[in-house]
Amino acid sequence: MVEKIRKLVNLIKKENGRIALVTHMSPDGDAVGSLTGFYLFLKKVGKDVDAVLKDDVPYFLDFVPGIKEIKKDFDGKYDLIFLLDASGFERTGFELPPAPLITRIDHHISGKAYSEYDLIIPEAPSVGSLILKIIREYDEKLLDQDIKIALYTALLTDTASFRHANSFRWAFEDAHYLVSNGLDVTHIASMVFERKHLKTYKLLERALSTLTLDGNIGYIVIRKSFFEEVGANPEEIQGFVSYPLSIIDADVGVRFSEHPENFWRISLRGKGKVNLALVAEELGGGGHFNAAGCRLMGREHEVVQKVLDTIRKYMKKSP
Repeated sequence: MVEKIRKLVNLIKKENGRIALVTHMSPDGDAVGSLTGFYLFLKKVGKDVDAVLKDDVPYFLDFVPGIKEIKKDFDGKYDLIFLLDASGFERTGFELPPAPLITRIDHHISGKAYSEYDLIIPEAPSVGSLILKIIREYDEKLLDQDIKIALYTALLTDTASFRHANSFRWAFEDAHYLVSNGLDVTHIASMVFERKHLKTYKLLERALSTLTLDGNIGYIVIRKSFFEEVGANPEEIQGFVSYPLSIIDADVGVRFSEHPENFWRISLRGKGKVNLALVAEELGGGGHFNAAGCRLMGREHEVVQKVLDTIRKYMKKSP
């Protein structure tokens, strides 16, 4: 990994053209934090760089430095594109440009390779952690307070406050490094987790009415009508999948969320009993062993059954 990072740092130092940073639609904390943290760093070293994101940043991440500079228009006229926290360029919602060099920085198990500079490390607790390593290799004196806030937000959210299986030594070493350099992590945690809207809880109330345990799979269904009834947006459902997962007999938790564009977004979380990355990949998505997701079209009962059947298929393959 050290050699890969050095190779990537040399690429950055040599690049004098236009650079774009892109991440996946429906961005989470790691997507936003790694996007803005990397953007602020590249600006600081004098690069001509754009941070581009198809969707709006969720309201609970509105404190992250650099988000006001994110662009929504992607013209594709770049010399170098960094694809962050996404298993494939199609997850950005933009058309893949034919000419420029694309380099993927990610920690998802599945996905596509784009160039010899790709930095794909499944053991990384967050993409923000990989950006932190890149900056420290380049010159750690460049890590100012804004960059640290962005990267810690990525780390905090993608480990679910250091509760997920990716919260190994690497995650705590990164957190210790950032805290030791004057970062107020209490404020960041409060901004992320302690600013819920009343409508979020109204939506949760309706979602929990669907809570079901089917064998060792717990799930909730968030219908399109629920959003309409309470006036909530899709970003309000962050964390809802933890409820079915927390059922004592559940090995897997699933959140089914129906969206206005007539598709279902499926979020999968596990307790180490089944490789959910393989489940999601078979369903057209991707992710990690214990955290993955995908999108499906179809009627509610068809989508639910398809996902449950696929999970059970991989449960049988697990040791």
